[in-house]
Amino acid sequence: MFRAALLSLIALGLVAQEPPKPAPAQTPAPAAAAKPAAAAPEAKPAPHPDDVVLAKVGGEPITEADFRASFRLIPQQEQMQILMLQGGKEEFIKRMAESKLLAVKAKSMGLDKTAEFQRTLDRTKDDLLAREFLTKEGDALKEKLKVSDAEVKAYYDAHLDKFKQPELVSVRHILVAVKRDPKAKEGFTDAEAKQHIAKLQADLKKGMKFEDLAKKFSDDPGSKENGGLYKDVDPSNWDKDFAKAAMTQPIGKVGAPVKTQFGYHLIKVEERKPARVVPFAEAKAEAEQLAQRDRQAEVWDQLMDGLKKEIPFELAKPAPSDLAKAKAAVKPAPAKASEPVAPKAEAPKASAPAKGGAH
Repeated sequence: MFRAALLSLIALGLVAQEPPKPAPAQTPAPAAAAKPAAAAPEAKPAPHPDDVVLAKVGGEPITEADFRASFRLIPQQEQMQILMLQGGKEEFIKRMAESKLLAVKAKSMGLDKTAEFQRTLDRTKDDLLAREFLTKEGDALKEKLKVSDAEVKAYYDAHLDKFKQPELVSVRHILVAVKRDPKAKEGFTDAEAKQHIAKLQADLKKGMKFEDLAKKFSDDPGSKENGGLYKDVDPSNWDKDFAKAAMTQPIGKVGAPVKTQFGYHLIKVEERKPARVVPFAEAKAEAEQLAQRDRQAEVWDQLMDGLKKEIPFELAKPAPSDLAKAKAAVKPAPAKASEPVAPKAEAPKASAPAKGGAH
C-alpha cells in the first residue's frame, strides 16, 4: 500500500511546492536636490514571508512556513480545491490551529512522553523522510515511469488474454416477482404472478410496446427505468434458465415465460455479439493503465534493489509456530446468500449480473 501510494504521488507529479520568494527590494530613485530635512525614524525591516504569524495557540505561533509544510502533504486535487474556494486557506489554517490546540492539551497531559507515542512518532518520521526522498528523486522517477505508445501496443500484443471479450447479449425483460414468504401481505403468489404474466402477453399481442410495459410493470429495479434493457452483458453469470433463453430465443421475439428464483420473466433478445479479442483501438486506454501499473512495479523494484545493495536490509522470517497461530486466528467469513445484482456495461469488457438471476 505504501509503495503504491508513493508511486502514485510521483506519477501524478505531486512534488513539494517551492515557497514563494520575497520580491526583490526596489532601488529608490535618486532624490532631487532639496533642503536638508529632519532625519526620519528608522523603519523596522519587514518580516520574512516565512515568518508571518497566521495564528497562535498556547503562545506557540503557526507561521506561513508551517502552513506550507502541512499544505504540501495533502493530495494535489485537494490543494487546488482549497485554493480555488473563497476562504479555503483561512479554513485550512483554522483546522491547523484546532489540531495544535489538541496537541497542546495532549502535551499538558504528558501524552507525548509515552513509549507508544514515541514509536508512532519514529514511524511517522520515517514515512515523511521516505516522501522527501521520493520528492527529491521525483523528476528521475517520473522519466522512468513514462510508457510510450509503442510500449502500450507491445503490452497489448503480449497480453491478448486480458482483452478477450465473451459473447455478449442485449436483452429486455419484464420481471413479475413472486413473494418468497407466502404469508406476506404484499407481492404476488405464484399463481397470481402467472396470471399477471398472461395479461402482459395479451397486451403485447395487442401491440403495446415491450419497453413501455417494462417501465410500468417490471419488478426489476436494475432495468425498469430503461425499459427492461440489459445491454452487452455476458450471460454466463445469470440464472441458467434465464441465460439459456437469452442465448437461444430468436432475436426480436418475446419468448415463453421463464421462471427463476425471483419470479417470472418475459424476455426479448435484441442483439448478440460473438466472442472476440477487443481491438487495440478500443482497448488502448485499458492497456495503457495495465502497462503503467506494471512499469510502476518494475521501477519500484529497481529502486528497492539498488538501495538494498547500498544499505543493509533484512526481514525476519516468522517462526513456524507464529504462522500456525496466525492461520488459526483467521476464521473464514460465513457464506452469505447470493443477492441479485444488476449488470453494468463497461468498455472494452462488459460486466455481468451476479449468478442467481437478472433481477
